[in-house]
Amino acid sequence: MEQFNNPDVQGTGTTAAMLGVSTKTLRRYRDVEGGFLIQDKDWFNGAYDNSPIRWDVEKCRHALANRRKGFSKYQDFKLAKKI
Repeated sequence: MEQFNNPDVQGTGTTAAMLGVSTKTLRRYRDVEGGFLIQDKDWFNGAYDNSPIRWDVEKCRHALANRRKGFSKYQDFKLAKKI
């Protein structure tokens, strides 16, 4: 339960606003939806089915930054030059 005492753990709306993405996009980024944010590391379910999801903002920000680096247009151009 220590993750809920962390001030960086926020609800979906707050986290989405802080990361600059929509709430729908943030939910799609979860690993259960085929995304790259990992349950119990980057996000946490509540005790019940209708409990809100909580997100570790800093871990999500780091994962999102790494993800964006991997899909840089610049890297795509470097690959195209090699071909």
